[in-house]
Amino acid sequence: MINIHCFTCGTVGVDPAVPDRSISRSPIAYTGLFRNPKDRIYLPVKAFYVEYDSHKILIDTGWDSAVRNHPVEAITFPMWVASKPSLPEGQAVDEQLRALGVMPKDLDMVLMTHMDIDHDSGLRLVKDAKHLYVSKEEYRAIHSRQVRYVKQPWYNLPLELMPMQKDESAPYQASWDIYQDGAIKVLLMPGHSEGSVVIRVSNGSRFALIVGDTGYNRSSWEQLKAPGPVYHMEDMKTSLQWVQQQRQDPDCVAVLAAHDAEEQRTLIAL
Repeated sequence: MINIHCFTCGTVGVDPAVPDRSISRSPIAYTGLFRNPKDRIYLPVKAFYVEYDSHKILIDTGWDSAVRNHPVEAITFPMWVASKPSLPEGQAVDEQLRALGVMPKDLDMVLMTHMDIDHDSGLRLVKDAKHLYVSKEEYRAIHSRQVRYVKQPWYNLPLELMPMQKDESAPYQASWDIYQDGAIKVLLMPGHSEGSVVIRVSNGSRFALIVGDTGYNRSSWEQLKAPGPVYHMEDMKTSLQWVQQQRQDPDCVAVLAAHDAEEQRTLIAL
């Protein structure tokens, strides 16, 4: 049995062009600049806790609890302009883990789908996990001059590179079969960011995909709608097409996106 706990770690207020760039002709609409704040939409911010035998894996971290009282200081002013954080009491990732009897030090690893602020903000809440993993492509990106990345969540934390292996069956020929049994497999999936990954969780033939921002909701992969923030558009389209194909498999139990308001299950058992 594999359990996937779906945590809603608050919400993020963004321009409608963030989940769907076709909303606006402006290439920077998703930043919220020069846009009517009254049109802002509020999306869930999700993290996923996977229990597999004795293994405990957290995927993404949601908001740092510091956003409750000092949002601008916690995520920086430019990120606050683009993404308004909200985190009710009890919804921080460490609070939800504790409700299940799990402490951060009990986690075997934290896997980051990518390092945008609404995904890595809560890293310090789980810094005592045994391993904090990011893809080498994303690690390179966060040390570049790309304005989308903020140092506060991960600065001085012991980030480790995912030990990807060459995999001809993977969409980008790179994957990491964590336990060498196919149960938890990390797949490189660039497009939204340079080093985005998707995690495939499977038990026998049944599987679920945890896709981060490789699609914001069902219409993203069903209609191939690219989000506003995109690192490479052709890769984004290829990645969405792959998710679409996987979801059509009758053994695919769920595609779990970080901001999907339609998917409201809190526990998926495989």
